[in-house]
Amino acid sequence: MIGGIQNLISNPTLYNMTQSTVTQVTTETCLKAIGRPAFILGDKQIDSQTKKFSATKELLYQLTCLGIYLSMIHQFKRASFSIGRKLFKNESVFKAFKHPGEFMEYYKMDEVAKAKKLDEINKNLQSGDKFVKENLNINLGKGIIETSSIVGTVLGLAILAPIVSHPLIHPILKVMGLDEHKGNEKKADKA
Repeated sequence: MIGGIQNLISNPTLYNMTQSTVTQVTTETCLKAIGRPAFILGDKQIDSQTKKFSATKELLYQLTCLGIYLSMIHQFKRASFSIGRKLFKNESVFKAFKHPGEFMEYYKMDEVAKAKKLDEINKNLQSGDKFVKENLNINLGKGIIETSSIVGTVLGLAILAPIVSHPLIHPILKVMGLDEHKGNEKKADKA
């Protein structure tokens, strides 16, 4: 059992995932989309209609956040790599890789696969440049991508998601028959 846990924790794939802002935020948002509605539904002090409304609203909000976040991050990564290419014209990491996906694929490879990938890149070069591992500023490439992920997180989750979700969620709740006012009107009728 301990050996299995050790293998899981030391797995390079798991390590690479935990080093990614995108994976961390996506995981957290998915956990919120499950946990928060479950917590609301489990509350014994709230009436049934309010529980359904609140849990569904929270689920829709978290799913909206996730959608906005993932779409923004993709665009931010592409843009940041292009900006990095312009700001750091002489950095070979931006010359060797066409887009951030190709760079991240390389970043996650083991040493043998990285050597093969560089050989492949060098064979396809039109110019006389040759890329070697020691001259690639991998930290700069990864830093640009992670910085864009953090900026995208702040803009997407803190600014854009609340603006987009409000006019989107209430009509969906209404179609589902979970309009908040119905619950309040029933309470008023009973009084």
